[in-house]
Amino acid sequence: MTFDGEKFGREVVSIVRDYLERNMSPVVARLDALDARVRLLEAQAGTTKAKPIVRIAARSEPAT
Repeated sequence: MTFDGEKFGREVVSIVRDYLERNMSPVVARLDALDARVRLLEAQAGTTKAKPIVRIAARSEPAT
């Protein structure tokens, strides 16, 4: 019997994917629900997400 590295790798990846899917799917569902709730609250309040504005003062001389 010889060691088949590719087959072993596929099995490990399959096991890890299944494990992560089982354990992360409730977290993903909760995040989706929270995101939907935030969108609903924003719509009710009449606000939308805005990118923050960052202003940096320009100087002609180096800062000390």
